[in-house]
Amino acid sequence: MKIKRSNSMFESSRRRRRLPIIRLVFPVLVVAVLVLAWQRGGEKPQTPVEKAIPADRLGQ
Repeated sequence: MKIKRSNSMFESSRRRRRLPIIRLVFPVLVVAVLVLAWQRGGEKPQTPVEKAIPADRLGQ
């Protein structure tokens, strides 16, 4: 029969899987990439287009 020797409180935390950490880090990375993409390019405001209006149409 094996005897468990668990004197340390932190021993159980070493055996945890890394899946919860990945679940926390992955969304943060996705948001960071989206923020960087938006800051660098993002949606650019449209510049107003000026059209030349003939003189005869100005009074109408």
